[in-house]
Amino acid sequence: MLTGSCLCGDVAFEVHGEISRMVHCHCSMCRKLHGSAFATFGMVEGGAVRWRKGADKVVRYQSSEEGGRSFCSRCGSAVPSPTSGGPVSYVPLGNLAEDPGDVEGLHFFAGSKAPWHTIVDDQEQFEDWAPGWDGPNIESEARAPETAGATGGSCQCGAVRYEYDDAERMVNCHCSRCRRQMGAGYATFVFVGSDSFRWLAGEEQVVNFKLPEARVKGTAFCRTCGSLVPREREPGSMQVPAGSLDTDPHMRPAANIFTGSKAAWTTLDTSIPCFEEYPT
Repeated sequence: MLTGSCLCGDVAFEVHGEISRMVHCHCSMCRKLHGSAFATFGMVEGGAVRWRKGADKVVRYQSSEEGGRSFCSRCGSAVPSPTSGGPVSYVPLGNLAEDPGDVEGLHFFAGSKAPWHTIVDDQEQFEDWAPGWDGPNIESEARAPETAGATGGSCQCGAVRYEYDDAERMVNCHCSRCRRQMGAGYATFVFVGSDSFRWLAGEEQVVNFKLPEARVKGTAFCRTCGSLVPREREPGSMQVPAGSLDTDPHMRPAANIFTGSKAAWTTLDTSIPCFEEYPT
């Protein structure tokens, strides 16, 4: 049995049975909803996912006619969408506390991957759906910034929009908290000075959550769709989930941090510096 939870711990679940396949999805919808470079789901039999607690805290957003996304109403973490009648359930692997083991992985929508991300593992890649998995077009609407030369982003439903002029750095974080926050293999954040950042719409739609036991760790998300959005990490500094970007930031991750805590099923991009913890 595997177990998992959201970032705040209000929602917890267990998975009975083995994960048969791992799907890394690079479509813009998954990037926005998870705030990450890509989302990774484990396929299990329908009915294999059971809530341990917090089922009443889960919000469901219908992201397309065919599917939806579930998230914790307190911290915004993506959580599973268990099915009782369908043949398959999908589990965001970033939520798991345990290693799911050696599972075959596939990259979907590699043709739509973020311009700032490089796929570094040797798992099979498909431009969109893999053969036999055909489905609808699930790309997000691209929303341009209002200011010429700015970098813009938004949530999946479009209620929250922002832009910024300049960024300080982009970093991949592999800590377990970021994995639970994103429901993905790791997080990628852009750090922006507050004086360079502007909300364009929907600031009142943003839910902020601060992890009580952490100095600065927290998250922010759209209350409607659950997409992770920027938050003030500390005075003067905004932390932007790179998956929420609508435009190319013209920068790339400068480092991998907390690699000592990385998920066993992820592959590090060793072409950039790697730090087992937070670098000084």
